[in-house]
Amino acid sequence: MPTKASPRKQTARRTTAAAAPRRGATASQKPDVIALIKADHAVVDQLFRRYEGLSDRALKARRQIAERLIKELSVHAVVEEEILYPNARAAVPNGKSLVKDAIDEHQAMKKTLTALDKCPPDSEKFDSLMTTLKGEVRQHVREEEGPGGILSQLRKQASREELQQMATLTRTAKKSAPTRPHPKAPSTPPGNLVVGMAAAVVDRARDRITGRNS
Repeated sequence: MPTKASPRKQTARRTTAAAAPRRGATASQKPDVIALIKADHAVVDQLFRRYEGLSDRALKARRQIAERLIKELSVHAVVEEEILYPNARAAVPNGKSLVKDAIDEHQAMKKTLTALDKCPPDSEKFDSLMTTLKGEVRQHVREEEGPGGILSQLRKQASREELQQMATLTRTAKKSAPTRPHPKAPSTPPGNLVVGMAAAVVDRARDRITGRNS
């Protein structure tokens, strides 16, 4: 004979059921590609702020933050060029011009990252390179996130589903993206996809050898 649940247990079951998110609601709350890109921007900005708080003698910490910036920005640039920019070029008014400007900014940033990658933290050039990089990145972020920028324009032109699909592709692309700058590599499809795969294999092998996997 079935045992009748106590009033306390029945209340607990109703509370649990009410608290559990519906499948549809969970899916709709997943971050879209614009949220992912802005989250990357925030991570990089925080790294710059941490660097600004270090003393000149904190050589190990200075190098560690530079390594993290090199990796974060290299991956970020690649996934933007693979996923975000092709969609923006097609969907956004004046998209071709906006994307061209963004890629030009990426190229300048990649050259600075390459120089920083080779520069020891006790070099007189180290702080100068970090300052240059910070300026390049913050200018790029202002333009990308601004009212007439790629992100705000894409928000107006693309559907929620399309933005979430781009987010899924972006998360996947990050797992196999190059972790170091390659300013001489193509920045547009299909060349960037082919060269990027080969560069990622080399970069990640080098990261394992040097212990740079964080």
